[in-house]
Amino acid sequence: MILRKTKAITRRPFAVIDIGSSKICCMIGEADGIGGVRLLGHGTHASAGIRTGEVSDLEALSTAIGKTVQIAEREAGISVQSASIVVPGGKPISVIHKQSLTLSDAVVRRRDIDRLMARDDATAVPPGYQPMHVQTLQYGLDEVRGITDPRGMRGTVLSVDYTIICGLRISLANFREALALNHLETERFLHAGYAAGIACLTPEERDLGSVIIDMGGGTTSIAIFMEGKLVYVDTITVGGNHVTTDIARILSTPLSDAERLKAIDGSVMPTEVAGDAPERLREVMRLGRSDNITIPSLGSATTEIGGKTIERNLLSAIIRPRVEEILEILQNRMAKARMEHTAGSRFVLTGGASQLTGLADLFARQSKKSIGIGTPIGVAGLDENNSSSGYAASIGGLIHVSRLEDNDPDDRQTRTLPHGPFERIGAWLRDNL
Repeated sequence: MILRKTKAITRRPFAVIDIGSSKICCMIGEADGIGGVRLLGHGTHASAGIRTGEVSDLEALSTAIGKTVQIAEREAGISVQSASIVVPGGKPISVIHKQSLTLSDAVVRRRDIDRLMARDDATAVPPGYQPMHVQTLQYGLDEVRGITDPRGMRGTVLSVDYTIICGLRISLANFREALALNHLETERFLHAGYAAGIACLTPEERDLGSVIIDMGGGTTSIAIFMEGKLVYVDTITVGGNHVTTDIARILSTPLSDAERLKAIDGSVMPTEVAGDAPERLREVMRLGRSDNITIPSLGSATTEIGGKTIERNLLSAIIRPRVEEILEILQNRMAKARMEHTAGSRFVLTGGASQLTGLADLFARQSKKSIGIGTPIGVAGLDENNSSSGYAASIGGLIHVSRLEDNDPDDRQTRTLPHGPFERIGAWLRDNL
C-alpha cells in the first residue's frame, strides 16, 4: 500500500472487531502520532451464532458482539459508534486486476489517481461479491511499469495493478447487520489472513515472499505477500474445532474435555522415537508426561467413574490426519490459483490453533518449507492476555486502520454495501438483472 504524506483520518480512537468461530475480540486503539498505534482497551468473548466463518444465528452473534464491545469500551473508558470488521469467512476470493485511464494533461496529479482507483470495472468483482480490501501493487505510465508513486511524473496513460479481495455480499451484509443491531456502523472489512500478516510478518519477510496461515477454530485463512504487497488470500472451512470434534467422537468424550486434551496433551507428532526406547523415555521424563492419559467417557462426571485410559500416541493419531488435511487443502488451493511458486519458501503460522504441539514440524516436513510461529508486533499496550498469536488478526486490523489516510484510494472497501431499502433494491437489481 502506498503511504502518502497527508493528514491521517485516525486521530480519534477507532475499533476493530475480529469475528471468529471460537472467540470474538474487540480492540480499541489510537494512532500515537509518530507512525505507531496504541491499544486503549480490548474485550474477548466466546463466539455464538457463527459456524465455520459464516453467520448461523444473527441474534446470538449480535449479543456476543455487544458483550465484547462493552468490555473493550469499559477498559478503554470511551464509547465507539463504528468499527472495522476482521473476518475469515464470506468465502473470500482475491483477483489481481489492472485498469487504466488517459490523463487530461501530461502531469499525474492526485486527482488522477483518485479517478483511476474510483473507476468501476464490472469484470473485477464476480456476481454476488462485494469488495473488501484493495491493495495497490504498482502503477504504470505508458510503457513504464513498476512505479510506486506516479504523482508529478509525465505521461499519457496511467495504469494500476492491484489485488482486490472480495467476499460474498450476503455474508458481509449479515456481519454488518450484527453490528447494526448494536447501533454500530461498519467502516470496512478486512480478511483475517491479511490482517494476521500485517501483525506477524516483518517488512523484509513480506518483501522476500511469505505465506501467513491463520488457523482459527472453524476456519483456516491464508495470505501470500510478495515484494511487500498482498497478492493472494483464501479461506478454508476447516480449523481447530474440527480437531476437537474428531477427538470427542473417536474417544467418546465431552467436547470440553476433548478441547483440554488437545491443548494440554495433544500433539501431531508421536512421542515414540523409532528404535530408540531410552531416548523416548528421556523425552517423556523431560516433558513430565506419561505415555498414558486418563480421560472421562461421555456422560461421566469424573475420570474415576466411567473413565478410561488411552496411549498418548493414539491422541496424536487422531489429531494428525485432520492437520494433514488442512495443509493439503491449502496447497491444492494455491496450486489451483497458480500461487505455489509465488508463495516463496517461508510459511508463518498464527491463530489460536497454531499452538498445537508439533504443528510447525509437521508443516515443515509436508511442505518442504521453512515454518515459523508468528508473534504479533507493532502495537503498544499489549499484555500477555492479548499478545499471543491467537490475537494476530485483531492486532493486524488495528495496524491497518491506523495507517489509513484522508481519501486513501486503496480504502475502497465496504462503504458501498447496501443498508437502506432503496440501496438494497438497487443491489438486487444489479445482481439479478
